[in-house]
Amino acid sequence: MRVFPNGFGLLLCLFLTFTLAWIWPEGAEYAESLFSFSISDLVVAVIFLVQGWNLRAHRIPLICKDVPNLIVVHGFIFLAPLLFVLFLQEITFIPVEWMGGFIFLAILPTTISSCVVYTSLADGDSDIALGHATLSNLLAIFWVPFAWSIFLSDSGIGVQAHWKTVGSHVLPQIFILVILPCFLGWVSRKVFSKSEENKFEHYLKKPTFLCILFLAYLALAKSILSWGEAEFFNSLIFILPILLVFMIFHISLSWLSTLIFSRSQSQRVAKFYCVSQKSLAMGLPLAGLLIMGEPDLEIRMVSPLILYHFLQLLVGACFISRLKEKVISTC
Repeated sequence: MRVFPNGFGLLLCLFLTFTLAWIWPEGAEYAESLFSFSISDLVVAVIFLVQGWNLRAHRIPLICKDVPNLIVVHGFIFLAPLLFVLFLQEITFIPVEWMGGFIFLAILPTTISSCVVYTSLADGDSDIALGHATLSNLLAIFWVPFAWSIFLSDSGIGVQAHWKTVGSHVLPQIFILVILPCFLGWVSRKVFSKSEENKFEHYLKKPTFLCILFLAYLALAKSILSWGEAEFFNSLIFILPILLVFMIFHISLSWLSTLIFSRSQSQRVAKFYCVSQKSLAMGLPLAGLLIMGEPDLEIRMVSPLILYHFLQLLVGACFISRLKEKVISTC
């Protein structure tokens, strides 16, 4: 579990994906024309099939024993960023057309891979990190559509109509493309891999990694085709200062909350990386399912997430040495 392949390697590949989408956006239309079904739906199903195989369900009881602590951590993961974005909306800091993307970013779970990798590198409790990260991603399957139905649907049709839309269109897709593949992957591991040690985890990360890059390429390429290169680039530059404000709040919240509510430095490290991360692997597939083929809305949903992922990996890496020193000093 090294930081460069898992962190900066992903940054490099995302940059190359962005470059390819910029140079050859027509590739998205070509890729989808090759199949009679939605290639993006297939990619989403593959991602969650692998997620199910890698699911460490036996780690979840480790964190569920301390219910107050569990509520605090997941409250800071899901609710605190959302309340801050709603506050920014109230003071009109975020333009109306970008509110959906920032609310979507705020309601996402923590990312499992970098959260556990950074925790391990900083000598934190990686079991606690993995437990919280796994549980938050399972909760997100239900929480994100629910929150989306309240905050991100057309505000003119009423809350009951929001939930009806989610129930009739989104939840069946979530079940078919997320829950069912995840369950099948988990069952397959139980059947075909008798030991708890996942010998194929390293190899299974590669198709997930490629699927995430492919979804990112599709979203970016379609947006460039729809908006045009100049408007697309200017929009990304426009939202960068807003993302930096959100990141300063998010990191400060993570640092202070884990300082107050952690019993040991190793637990604090785990909680810090759980609270301060947002999942690209969960966000891109869910965005595609919730938006249902609206290119203009899709770019406004996923652009803040993709840019934030760049920033959070860089900032997270910067905290490793300082947190490791604190763990060592308390041993």
